Amino acid sequence: MFVLKDEPAATVVVRGAGADAVVEKTYRNRGLRWLQSMCRRSRAQREHDHLAAITAAGIPCLQPVRWAERRRLLGVDESLLVTRLLPDATSLKAALQAMPPTDRTRGRLAESLGGLLAAMHRAGFLWCTPMPRNVLVVGDLAHARLAVCDTPACVPFRGSIHGGRRARIDLFLAAFSPSRRRDWSAVERLRLLCGYSGGDRAAARKLWRTLARRRPLQNVVERALAMATFTYILAWIRPRPHPPTPAR
Repeated sequence: MFVLKDEPAATVVVRGAGADAVVEKTYRNRGLRWLQSMCRRSRAQREHDHLAAITAAGIPCLQPVRWAERRRLLGVDESLLVTRLLPDATSLKAALQAMPPTDRTRGRLAESLGGLLAAMHRAGFLWCTPMPRNVLVVGDLAHARLAVCDTPACVPFRGSIHGGRRARIDLFLAAFSPSRRRDWSAVERLRLLCGYSGGDRAAARKLWRTLARRRPLQNVVERALAMATFTYILAWIRPRPHPPTPAR
């Protein structure tokens, strides 16, 4: 066993080796987090179901294995998510921090992230957390591919949201929020939008103008409304992205 993270709210460990290696994420809810879990699917179940649906759509992501939970009354005390370990993978956040600002690989990674977001949106997924810490860089940086790795806040829709109003929530979080403006240069952010637009620079520039006018508070409100409406209010009448398969 190898411990990747050990905090009061979450523990992440790697078990096994080779093709049998898995990552186990244990989420613990205390205080307000426990109250927020009442009458909801656990974080592990939501993430498992989203990853399963994203995998079925052919988008690179962590492969879910199983989930389990421990409930008390209507709340969730603890939940467990098990996924396959992706060898030779690191977070995009760590990769960017290790590169000098002049490294041209950064631009290629930004464009790849735009392409990954486009695939998610065309498949009908609003990611809601498309930040570098939630993206995996798999393989050698010169030829690396990106994969989705964290999706508990994901909102699935029945059709494509690519280029639409809801897509701006993710695009802002990926390239135009105050934090992302520090992570990416202007040229890199434009390359991200070009990757999202399939190389159409005119469409990328149009998106740039729209996102440049967007304010952080507006994005926070629209994201919260989308999650509340489609994750809570309509949760019982919308089909789940994948049938739950709890551990026995």
